[in-house]
Amino acid sequence: MRTHFGYHIFIVLCVFLAFFSGIAAAEETRTFVDDVGRELILPVNITAVSPSGPLAQIVLYSVDPDLFVSISSKYSDAQLKYIDPRVAALPVTGQFYGAKSTMNPEEIMEMNKQLGIDLVLDIGEAKSTMKEDLDKIQAQTGVNFAFVTQNNLSDIPGSYLTLGELLSEEEQCEKLSTYTSDLLSEFASGMNEIGDNKKSMIYVVSIDGNSVYLIGSGENSYHGEVINYISDNLANEAVTSSGMGDEYTMEDILQMNPDYIIVAYNADHEYYDTIMNSADWQSLRAVQDGNVYEAPYGPYSWMGSPPSVNRLLSMIWLGNLYYPDVFDYNVDDRVKEYYSLFYHYDLTDDDLSELMEYAKPAGSSSLGSATSTGTSAYANQSPAPLFALMAGLGLAVLIKRRNH
Repeated sequence: MRTHFGYHIFIVLCVFLAFFSGIAAAEETRTFVDDVGRELILPVNITAVSPSGPLAQIVLYSVDPDLFVSISSKYSDAQLKYIDPRVAALPVTGQFYGAKSTMNPEEIMEMNKQLGIDLVLDIGEAKSTMKEDLDKIQAQTGVNFAFVTQNNLSDIPGSYLTLGELLSEEEQCEKLSTYTSDLLSEFASGMNEIGDNKKSMIYVVSIDGNSVYLIGSGENSYHGEVINYISDNLANEAVTSSGMGDEYTMEDILQMNPDYIIVAYNADHEYYDTIMNSADWQSLRAVQDGNVYEAPYGPYSWMGSPPSVNRLLSMIWLGNLYYPDVFDYNVDDRVKEYYSLFYHYDLTDDDLSELMEYAKPAGSSSLGSATSTGTSAYANQSPAPLFALMAGLGLAVLIKRRNH
């Protein structure tokens, strides 16, 4: 009799344990619907994330570097200064989409055994086949893939709120969302004030002999979104969708004759030096006025490449450069704020000087709002006015000698 009683107690205990184990298991997971409508069953706490490409790598880093369990591509030597050494040393899982696609499902499966990947994060533009593509690779690998839309500048604030929910990083993502929302509102108001009085410009991404490659204009120019917004981009409507730009001749550039020329960064400043020193460029208004600037780079180009949240820096920089009376703020302070919030890096004054070596007017030791004399720190300080001053002084001396 006691044996039967004990047996029944044992069965009841097993049922209760199974019941409460099921509840506990249910509490350890949650449901999330990504931006292409895919329902995912995720851990309550995401701690191990692999970015699916360069855009995801940039955005994930802004949320929390500690979430990385792999990277999509290795950082360059120039980038390492700004990147957490732990993140830089992580294994590479490759890129899922794009011309440089290297992500292999079998390698993801193998890395998942070693790393315990909670989630592969994809960020960018929702392609027509994305839902099917992500369903397929998720089925192949047994690893969750989630997509968050962040294509245009206007997508950024909302995308951070989505990421906060997805990654259980609500506090940091709220900060990033508020920051970007405030910045976009500031520029919407400022550009409304500027109206049709935009400065004209071209963005030179490379020079090869007589061939000059520019980022195109038009609504579909993803890489040109910032420059099309805050300036009159004199390049034609974009043909290529890549950041390599479209080809123009030197004759085309001379006909454009922009107010400003922005040049893509490269390590030896080759393109900037070509524009400043080659006779072919000297008749251009921007060169004569000293309005040629190289886009800062570190850990990414401020102009894009890839075109992610790093483009917000180009808005801050170019807005004050072109329209200091409207965007009247200290650029140094704003850039330091951005690096702290998005790169978790505290820029020193020396760091900033190095970053902006070719990005501010000649003779300008600092960047910022109007000085006490009412002259902007971005006031034109080109060689032409200096030459005129020297010539005037020489003429004055000659007249004085004649009078004597």
